Amino acid sequence: MNIQQSIIHRIAKERDSSGAESIEINVRNETLPLDGRLIKLGADVLKLYGTLSNGYGTLGDDLDIHRFPKYLTDYSSSDIDFIALTSKTLNVIAESMSQKSLTTTSYPIFFKYVNKGRDWLLIAVLKLKEGVGIDEETLDLNDSLIFDIHNLREAARIDIRKWASNEQPYLSFIKRGSGTDAESSKYFRDALSCLEYTDAKFNTDTALRAVDDYCENQEWNPEKRQVTRAKVFEYCKTKKDANEPVNLTALSAVINDLEPNSFVSFVRENEYPVSETFSPHPDSYKKLQHLAKRFGTISLGFDVGDLVAERVYYDATEESIVICNPPVDLVEQMQKAIGGSSNSSE
Repeated sequence: MNIQQSIIHRIAKERDSSGAESIEINVRNETLPLDGRLIKLGADVLKLYGTLSNGYGTLGDDLDIHRFPKYLTDYSSSDIDFIALTSKTLNVIAESMSQKSLTTTSYPIFFKYVNKGRDWLLIAVLKLKEGVGIDEETLDLNDSLIFDIHNLREAARIDIRKWASNEQPYLSFIKRGSGTDAESSKYFRDALSCLEYTDAKFNTDTALRAVDDYCENQEWNPEKRQVTRAKVFEYCKTKKDANEPVNLTALSAVINDLEPNSFVSFVRENEYPVSETFSPHPDSYKKLQHLAKRFGTISLGFDVGDLVAERVYYDATEESIVICNPPVDLVEQMQKAIGGSSNSSE
């Protein structure tokens, strides 16, 4: 994480209060020094974000309504600088926060950084927690306030290049909990105009790619991989038949019941852009059990079970797909088609 610019602001608010009068904004007017403390804080936030981010999407594109995307556009075109971008965004976050009575004093922090040769913008809302410290001279214990990094609930990250070219999804965000718990941080996503990316095919294809990569990473043998793909197929089919979404955490337990969080951790650590929940796409997950391809005038399709039973196999020497014990009537039709006798075995 090569931090280029960073800044932090403060929004003061008491719990169980709401309305414009419930908040007080403290704006920082210069970027933070790029020192060891900032680098460590940024690394800690980014590391935790990688394990928690489970929503993917886009930013609202109606610039008359969605203010943050408008500010980001102005920043990208150099109409405003980084400090102005963050202060304007701060006002939107504070306004959205003031409408929720359960929100409390927070510190929005902004990181503009480079990673893997790409520009990113990470916005996180930090909170303080009380702790016990020590005076290094007197060795007396004292009260201290530190950022409660591990309770991070509101954060979003934007891939600047993908956003500029509208290559979706370019936005990821944290969506923790469910029901009221998830709604408590919705103000932040609303402020940034985060629209969840719900494309079933994209999510299903990405999840299945992650499954294959996970099996490779685990160094599982072909039989284990085949069993895993069959489990994933049955899980997706069951969810589709019940009109329910795939849950990535539940799928992780299906894939590896001995280490139920292993797969979902692999997905987050390697930043596969797949949402925590998504609708399974039948044409995508059916490929786990049925292969089909059209090339030229030939249409070929068969189940994976046919491969396992070697009713169909690939002859590498002849570069041919061999079908064993084809139906007699099909053989006869093929012979007739080329002018042969229906009784001919040649």
